[in-house]
Amino acid sequence: MDRKYGIARTLALAGLLFHLLAGLSFIRSAAPTYDETVHLSSGYSYLATGRYVMNIMDHPPLSEMLSALPLLALGPQAFTGHPYFAGRMPYHYGDLFLYQNSVSPERLLNTARRFTFLVWTALLAWFIWLFASRLESPAAAWLALAVFALMPVFISNDALITTDAAAAVFYFGAFVLAWTFTALKPVEVAGRGGKKQAWLDGWALAVRAALAGLVAGLALASKFSMFIVPPLVAAFWIGDNLRWPRLKLSGLLGYIALYFCVCLLTVLVVYKFDIGLYFDGLSETLSRLDKGRSSFAMGRYTLEGVWWYFPAALALKTPLLVLLGALAGVWLAVKNFRKDYLWLLLPPAVYFAVSLTAKVQIGYRHIMPVMPFLAVLAGLALARLLEVRKGAWAAAGLLALTAASVLRAQPFYLAYFNELAGGPAGGYKYFVDSNLDWGQDLPGVARYLGGRGDPPVILSYFGVARPESYKIDYVPLGIVSNVELEGKGAEVCAMKETLLAVSATNLQGTYYPDKQTFAWLKERKPVFTAGYSIFIYDLSKDRQGLEKLAELFDREGRNAEADCLYGRAAAVPQG
Repeated sequence: MDRKYGIARTLALAGLLFHLLAGLSFIRSAAPTYDETVHLSSGYSYLATGRYVMNIMDHPPLSEMLSALPLLALGPQAFTGHPYFAGRMPYHYGDLFLYQNSVSPERLLNTARRFTFLVWTALLAWFIWLFASRLESPAAAWLALAVFALMPVFISNDALITTDAAAAVFYFGAFVLAWTFTALKPVEVAGRGGKKQAWLDGWALAVRAALAGLVAGLALASKFSMFIVPPLVAAFWIGDNLRWPRLKLSGLLGYIALYFCVCLLTVLVVYKFDIGLYFDGLSETLSRLDKGRSSFAMGRYTLEGVWWYFPAALALKTPLLVLLGALAGVWLAVKNFRKDYLWLLLPPAVYFAVSLTAKVQIGYRHIMPVMPFLAVLAGLALARLLEVRKGAWAAAGLLALTAASVLRAQPFYLAYFNELAGGPAGGYKYFVDSNLDWGQDLPGVARYLGGRGDPPVILSYFGVARPESYKIDYVPLGIVSNVELEGKGAEVCAMKETLLAVSATNLQGTYYPDKQTFAWLKERKPVFTAGYSIFIYDLSKDRQGLEKLAELFDREGRNAEADCLYGRAAAVPQG
C-alpha cells in the first residue's frame, strides 16, 4: 500500500472516531434545542397518523419523519386527539409530546438524535468519499473525510433533530451525483464502439441522471430552501455541454427531462402525491422569510439582515484549518484548472452568494450546504501537502491542532468559535441564537445549582426546554420562548441568595424591544457559565445589580418582587 495513502486513511479513521465520540458526548450534554420538540413531534405524528398536519407549512416532512422513525419501536403516545394537535400549535404540541409522554423525555430525544446523527454522518461521509476520490485521489478523499470529521458544525447539527443537516447532505449529494453525469464520456460523442456500446453508455447516463434527480428530490422534501437545486443542476449541465460538447442538445434535454421527472416523482412520493401541499408550504415559507427577523451580529441589531452576516459567521465559527485549507484548495483548483473543478467551486459559491441576500439571519447552520465542499477543498490541499518532504507530518500536525481547537468546546460543540473570536468563551460577543445559544445548556445550570444545594434562581431563558425537568427551581424573568415557562412557585422574597441566570441571546437583547435590557450585566463577571451560553450571576451583595434587577421586575408589573429586591439593595453597604 502506498505510504501516503496509508497515512491519509489513518488520519481519516482517527478523525471519524473523534467525530462519533464527540457527537455522542454532545447529545448527552444538550437539552432540547429551540425547534427540536417541534420537528420530533411533527415527524412522529406523520408516521403515526399518515397525515401531514402539524408543521407542514414550515418544513417538508422527510427529515422530520426520518428522525422520528426509531421512536416507533418505543411506542410513545401521539396525542393526536389533543387540542394542541387539532389547533395546529406546533410548539405546545411538541412540549406535550416530549414532557407528558409515557416514554421519558431524554429517551425520546436522544434515541432520535443518535439515529439522526449516524444517518447524516454516514451519508455525508459517503458523498465526500465518492466526490473527492473520483475528482482527485483516494488520499484526497481520506483527508477530506478527516477535515469533515473535525468540523463542529457537523458534530453538533448532524446530532440535532432539525432540517439543516438533511439540507446539507442532499444539496451536496445532488451536485456530486449531477457531476458524475458530466464525468461519464459517452461513445455517442466519441463515435466509437458501435451501437451496442453507445446504447450501454446512454443507459449509464440515464441511470446517473435518475440518481441525481432522486437525491435532488430528497433535498426538496427536506427543506424548502432546496427548491433552487433542480434549476441549478439543469443550468450547470447545459453550460457544461455548451463549453465542452458531449451530447446533442436534444439528447441532453432528454436526460434533463428524466432528471426532473425523477425529482418530481420523489417529491410526490414523499408528499403522498399531494404536490399542492408542497407548493403551499414553499409559498408560505418564502413569504415569511421575506419579512425578516430580529438578529444580532457583532454588536449590530437588524430586522432585515446585513450582507456580511454569513461571511463573518463563516470566518469566526469555522476551524482555521478548514478556512485556510479551503482557500488553498480553491487556489490549487484554479491553478490546475480542469472543468470538473467547477462542480467543486460553483455550487457552494452560488449558495453562499444567495445567502448574502437572506433577511432571516439567525444561525451559521443556514449555510451548512456550503460546508462539505469546504471539506473537499481542504482535503485536496492536504493531499498536495503529502507530496512534499515531511508533508505527512505537517498534515497530521495541522489536523491535530484543529482537533485541539475543537476540543476547547467539548462537549458543547454548538458553541464552537475559532481563535479569531477568542474561542467559544468569546462567541457571545459576536453571534448568539443558534450560533451559540439554542436553549441547550440547562443541564449545566442544573449541575451548578446542585453544587450549591439547589437554590432557586431568577431565570431569563431563551428556549423551549423545561427547566423543572432538570430540577431547576426558578422565577421567570424576560423568558423568550414559544411555550409558557412559569416556574413552580419559587419566590424572589424567599431567596437566601439572589442568583440570576441569563441566556446569551437575552443578554444581547436580541428579541427584546429594549436591546439594553441586560447590558448592565456585561460589566459583571458571572460566577458560572453553562456551556458558554447561559451566564449565572450572584447579585446577593451587588447593590447596583439588585436595583437594576428590581427595575426589570417593575417593568413587568411585578411589584412585590421588585420591592423585595429594592429592600435587599438598600441593605447592601454602598461601595
